[in-house]
Amino acid sequence: MIGPRKPFWTIPLAGLACVSLAIALVACKRTRHEPPAAAPSHSNEAVTVTPPVAAGQNDVFEDITTHAGISFVHQFCDGRIANIVESNGQGAAVLDYDGDGFMDIYFVNAGPLERVTHHAAGTQREPNRLYRNIGNGAFEDVTGKAGVEGAGYGSAAAAGDYDNDGRPDLYVVNVGKNILYHNRGNGTFENVTDKAGVGDLGTGIGALWVDVDLDGNLDLFVANYLTFDPNYNLYFNPDAYPGPLSYKSEFNVLYRNRGDGTFEDISEKSGIRIPGHRGMSVCAFDYNKDGAPDLYICNDATPNLLLVNDGKGRFQELAVKALVAFNALGEAAGSMTAAIGDCNGDLYPDILVSRLGYGSLYMGRRDGVYEDRMMASGLGALTAQYVGWGSNFLDFDNDGDLDAFIANGDAHHLVGWESLLLENKGDGTFTDAAEKGGAYFKAKIRARGSYVLDFDNDGKLDVLVTAMGDRGFLLHNRSSSAGQWLTLDLQGTKSNRDGFGALITLTVKGKTLASEARCQAGFLGTSDRRVHFGLGEAKSADAIQIRWPSGTVQTLNNVPANQILKVKESS
Repeated sequence: MIGPRKPFWTIPLAGLACVSLAIALVACKRTRHEPPAAAPSHSNEAVTVTPPVAAGQNDVFEDITTHAGISFVHQFCDGRIANIVESNGQGAAVLDYDGDGFMDIYFVNAGPLERVTHHAAGTQREPNRLYRNIGNGAFEDVTGKAGVEGAGYGSAAAAGDYDNDGRPDLYVVNVGKNILYHNRGNGTFENVTDKAGVGDLGTGIGALWVDVDLDGNLDLFVANYLTFDPNYNLYFNPDAYPGPLSYKSEFNVLYRNRGDGTFEDISEKSGIRIPGHRGMSVCAFDYNKDGAPDLYICNDATPNLLLVNDGKGRFQELAVKALVAFNALGEAAGSMTAAIGDCNGDLYPDILVSRLGYGSLYMGRRDGVYEDRMMASGLGALTAQYVGWGSNFLDFDNDGDLDAFIANGDAHHLVGWESLLLENKGDGTFTDAAEKGGAYFKAKIRARGSYVLDFDNDGKLDVLVTAMGDRGFLLHNRSSSAGQWLTLDLQGTKSNRDGFGALITLTVKGKTLASEARCQAGFLGTSDRRVHFGLGEAKSADAIQIRWPSGTVQTLNNVPANQILKVKESS
């Protein structure tokens, strides 16, 4: 019998700052092909912070973090990555919390955790941080004013408008009790976790807002990892910590939104409560194009899951049948997250999985069975030497096809690796675009989460990266040769207010592009919710068709390029 969920620790959490900050990480000086440095002892060594990365004159991406006023540094309370819980790092969420049209950034922090981190006595937790986008390329820290400092050992965050009031709310995922912050609309948030009934106590690692039963209210999926036992000692590798199969798995949770500010746990009756898996992230997309959101769950050292929705919020697991449970070698390697989008232009969603091990690019097909083209796409050779954490599809050059960004970092040591910018040739094959991307792609960062946003609303997609014991990295896309673009900001009326689940089909110069509005969940966080299309040289889109979750179909004709278009669901 499955008992009530309990936290794995018995000693109260400590709470603010434990790392001394210096400048450049010595371990980052190794080349790509050198073995990682040996892990230091448990002593609290100084974890260094990466200085600003100076961009070259023609670099597409520029590290503007410091210039933008973002000073967040991840609080890593240890002298090494001592265990599997510490290894995962912390993430961020992108949201327009104040409704001014500019994307703000919320960083999640870790801090000390008894029986997990090795921190000095009396170490206090530093808060999570909310940075308001002022709109002139700068941000201001509004954490205290907004009331979103968080508590406990944070992991991830997800933004979504669960009460359809037009203001994004914020769910913070912890190792321990999670937090739901309701957006009051006056620049402040209220902790409504207990009232809403969503304070799951698991080893949380990810969350997703999704309307699983198509009733117009966003439901909440929480991905849980494993039950860490600090006393486990049946392990003999002196250079690494015990892996995920050394610990008991935890169940994921699905909360149904009742529409009155409260939620009910429907994990069991919905069919998502599947034993034996160790979740790392969850994302939603319409796998079989029936109008109902399906779920893809990346797991660590256990097969990934494809949960197919019957349209009423009940799910059937089909990953093995669809050939998306394992990589091309038949391994259930540690999967971090999945980026979903149509990267080869056939109008079927593809899935790029970043892994500790051999990743996958599952190409969608009409029959619902995927083909792993990791090697054929060129991505296998480009990514194999790294541990990929955050991964994203994005059209960084606005040429009409989806490129990829992958944030890399050593899983066992405080060693930085290069991030990857991978340019799509237009047919779902990729080349290394690091030289075009610029100096950041030569810097060795202990990266974890990565998120796509357009923080300055110029139509060129920017990237946010979180890192272990380091600052965040806001990478501004300053390309002078990018194509035309369109961004859609959806507002549901009969559907959920965010429009999550809407299918958008755009035609431009005889070419058809397709994308879904969704809670853009990745590893440990969520990206800009708005839907972006690169148009190449076209000055307008011939037509845009939106199939809303309610079933309403809306068509717009001859839409001029280079605008953020707000579209309200027609009645």
